[in-house]
Amino acid sequence: MTARPEAAVSSLSIVLPCLDEADRLPGTLAAYLAHFPPSRAEVELIVVDDGSTDGTSAIADQIAAADPRVRVVRTPRNHGKGYAVRVGVQAAQGELVVFTDADGSYGPDQLERVVAALDRAPVAIGARLGAQPGVGSLRRLASPVFNRVIWLLLGLPFSDTQCGLKGFRRGAAEAVFQRARVDGFAFDAEVLLVAGRLGLEVVEVPVTAQERQGSRVRLRGDALRMLADVWKVRRAAASGAYDQTRVRDVAG
Repeated sequence: MTARPEAAVSSLSIVLPCLDEADRLPGTLAAYLAHFPPSRAEVELIVVDDGSTDGTSAIADQIAAADPRVRVVRTPRNHGKGYAVRVGVQAAQGELVVFTDADGSYGPDQLERVVAALDRAPVAIGARLGAQPGVGSLRRLASPVFNRVIWLLLGLPFSDTQCGLKGFRRGAAEAVFQRARVDGFAFDAEVLLVAGRLGLEVVEVPVTAQERQGSRVRLRGDALRMLADVWKVRRAAASGAYDQTRVRDVAG
């Protein structure tokens, strides 16, 4: 991320990575815009359209034209959620930076829990503990199994590495995302590994997720891809790759 003029800095940046979210994005943005103050200096919502083909971009533009708190960033093609989050974080102007799912799985009240925890630590992550409304039994089983694998391969001690709600103080966001490189869903585990290598304290915050229709996560295929990426993260860490910053990602 590059330095911004003082007048352009917001208190909070909320990054919403999107892929074909034309149906669900308007409701998510409406909920957040209604919850937060109307001042651009207080909050900004960054919609990162990661190569959508369903009209997401046009809808985001319409909402941004009506409310200056919304900004739209586009990637030239679909890269993956990790890439979209990285681009959004790099574009953020807030002193606090939080990313969350564009489908509205985590409402403003859940995001506020993570924001409040950033008073205690430079990194705060949501953790889906206990029963989650509407979440199927297969997903409930898959989550602890995946977290166990993450612990074995990367040594991450967290209850829920894959929760799509994570927050950072600005300096922590810059340090972590200048080193991150995974474009797919395993980026969540990668950023936590990088935070640990940088000596950044990470706190877990209990949150509740709402299951949304139309999820694009496919447990079998995506789990295999995630595990392959996690293995690459392990190898990259062993080679010292995360001790260096990367070239900034560029979005169109």
